[in-house]
Amino acid sequence: IRLKPLTNVIPKPLIPLKDKTMLEEIFDKFSNYGSNNFYISTNYKSELIKYYIESQNLDFNITYFKEHKPLGTAGSLSLLEQKINETFFVTNCDILIDEDYSEILDYHRKNKNEITVIAALKNYSIPYGTIKTGSNGDLIDLTEKPDITLKINSGMYLLEPHLLNQIPKDTFFHITNLIHDVKARSGRVGVFPVLEKSWIDIGGWNEFINEARINKK
Repeated sequence: IRLKPLTNVIPKPLIPLKDKTMLEEIFDKFSNYGSNNFYISTNYKSELIKYYIESQNLDFNITYFKEHKPLGTAGSLSLLEQKINETFFVTNCDILIDEDYSEILDYHRKNKNEITVIAALKNYSIPYGTIKTGSNGDLIDLTEKPDITLKINSGMYLLEPHLLNQIPKDTFFHITNLIHDVKARSGRVGVFPVLEKSWIDIGGWNEFINEARINKK
């Protein structure tokens, strides 16, 4: 919706960025770290996506699986049950992470996480003085124009394959639902932070135009 009317014609995975599409940029990022096996979940304009990617004769092992109805990020992963038997990355098709993926994998394994969320550090400058008060309205603190740094869910994750068995079949299921389920049974969910400049999000017009302008320079 955020990139309409462009996405009425071109699905997000095929949106051009630099001299390639988003999907090709994602492939290249992972290929730099020796990962050449990809599973692509398709729904909207699935045949166009498959036709374009196959026409490029890319040197990757690519498998397509199609949702017959929207299932959400985690819901679509249920279609991969018994097809993946090792730790795997999941990424949205409208973001890029410019980071050492091997370091993320190493963090995930060392901490024995079931899920690792890649989070972008996002800094916000508040143009006003902020006030903190107590329960009776007494002033506790007054800060002039503070900077706030938040960890933003980037849209990339690392998952252990056994989680594919825990996703409900043929049901819309957010990946945040899966994260909450793992936390509820005291499973390990880690967060790997990356710098704001390492996260490219082209999900909206402002982000897409800004990124296109940067690449043009």
